[in-house]
Parts: sequence; C-alpha cells; structure tokens
Amino acid sequence: MGCVPLSDEAKTYLVECFWPGVTEGQTETAARRARKAAQLADVEFLGSILVLGDETVFCLFEGDEASVVAVAAEAGIRFERVLESVRIDGT
Repeated sequence: MGCVPLSDEAKTYLVECFWPGVTEGQTETAARRARKAAQLADVEFLGSILVLGDETVFCLFEGDEASVVAVAAEAGIRFERVLESVRIDGT
C-alpha cells in the first residue's frame, strides 16, 4: 500500500488553491496544464480534488518541493500553500 517515490528525494506535496468561483471545467484545464508541465520536470502530477463548497482545489504532486512549486507556477496554478503530505491509497 502507498506510493513509490520517483527518487530518494521525491516526496508527495499537496498544493492548496483557493479559487473563488472555480468550476469543474477550470479545474480540469488546470490539471491538464499541471500534467504537461510536470512531464518537463522530474515531477509527477497525481491528480486534483475540487471542493466546490469551499472554492478550493487540491493538487497532488510527487517530486522535490522546489520542482513542485516551479511546475505549479509554470502551469499557471495560483496557490496559497504547498504542504508535504503522505498519500495512502484506498486499496
């Protein structure tokens, strides 16, 4: 169970985004940009969660923190925080 890091330095990071008025379509577009930007770096984009009631999007990445921040910026994702996290799969 769990997630296998890309390298010994790779960790999982939750990128927290407060986006007033965000829609599912905007989240899908941001996810496509994040996936594309991650392919150009040593980062894996693991997916996003949209919490409509809170106008919040959480994007999950694996890599080193500086690269995750750079990928989010390259993808045009405005974020409030980047938090090291632990991903536990539901299998």
